[in-house]
Amino acid sequence: MRDSNQPASEVRTIQLPSGREVQIAYVDGVAASIADQPLKAVEIESELDEAVAELLNCGACGCDLVQPVEWDGYGDSHWKIELRCPNCESRCTTIVEDDVAEACDQAHQHGADQLEATMRATAADNDEQQIKSFSEALQQNHLLPEDF
Repeated sequence: MRDSNQPASEVRTIQLPSGREVQIAYVDGVAASIADQPLKAVEIESELDEAVAELLNCGACGCDLVQPVEWDGYGDSHWKIELRCPNCESRCTTIVEDDVAEACDQAHQHGADQLEATMRATAADNDEQQIKSFSEALQQNHLLPEDF
């Protein structure tokens, strides 16, 4: 029999369309928010950030561009990841939990997105410069039929 002073609690698991499962804790029928425990959330996020930073920084040369070259599942909730430093070519293999592997993947995706944005901006700048040069050449009659 439950003590009437104790709140009733239950945990429900919900499967998201992506296939990922999320557990929601209910206390007295109301979903308990992680915001209700901000210190715990901040601690977990900080530990996760540290683990990802450790994976992405080379222990040999300090380069922060370490890349995974191979990922394999390792048990139910871990990943075996082979890492390579593009600066000094050192390699290592490590085993991490799912959340660390996912955060590492997100960090790499963020880096790839930044690289793509930089490439697009550079290409746009180059196109603009070529158009400007061509326009100036046309205005100053520096183009001949042989140029085409």
